[in-house]
Amino acid sequence: MITQLQSILAEIVEPIGGNRTEELLDGYTRFIELLRARSRSTNITGFRDPNDIAVNVIGDALAPLSNAPIDYLAEAPEELLDVGTGAGIPGIVYSILWPNTNVVLLESQKKRIDFLNDAKEELGLNNVEVLEGRAETHAHELVWRERFDLVTSRAVGPLPIALELCLPFLALNGYFLTYKGSNKDKEVEREMKDAEFALNKLGGGPIEMVAYNPTPGSTKITNHSLWSKKTGLTPDRFPRKEGIPAKRPLRGSR
Repeated sequence: MITQLQSILAEIVEPIGGNRTEELLDGYTRFIELLRARSRSTNITGFRDPNDIAVNVIGDALAPLSNAPIDYLAEAPEELLDVGTGAGIPGIVYSILWPNTNVVLLESQKKRIDFLNDAKEELGLNNVEVLEGRAETHAHELVWRERFDLVTSRAVGPLPIALELCLPFLALNGYFLTYKGSNKDKEVEREMKDAEFALNKLGGGPIEMVAYNPTPGSTKITNHSLWSKKTGLTPDRFPRKEGIPAKRPLRGSR
């Protein structure tokens, strides 16, 4: 008997899964189970219902790929960094989708780091590395700087802050991806406008906004993915010291 969760996941995964659909369904089901189990003792994610996790974690990560400015469904990125990954969202979702991609999960909070290491082991994610610490520090280390061809961030703050923390890790011609869960285009457009100064300072190209809905079968626009191609090197002074990007975001004079 097919459960509602299995039905929802199948609708999310089948359009992109191809001959790996069953493998992906198994991996995402196990990830959902891990999130639910850990959430009973720690607030690792705000979602409790497995169907909500399927839509708002798995669906929200996969849906933007169908209309991305680069065809990641045909050719996966080689190196991916998820900044402020939290419970591995979306980094673990992508590591399951792209088993040959080197995925680095950057996180500073210990309870989340413990969960990420447990998930890596229990899900057999040999392509995942958990990196403890803050973006403001690691982005100045040569081993990480301007290395990745895809950098994602789901919840590190408003766009000017996210750009300062993420673009220094991004290689030339790579893409930065973040997500905005607003159903009001004008709000997202205002944030994009607010980020133009930061983009110019950090080597980011114009932002492309792609609307989507993570709910299978729905045509209503509820979410937006924001993409920026790295077009220039990021000056060495960025990101600024810990806490400064959040306190004094890069914005031009008003």
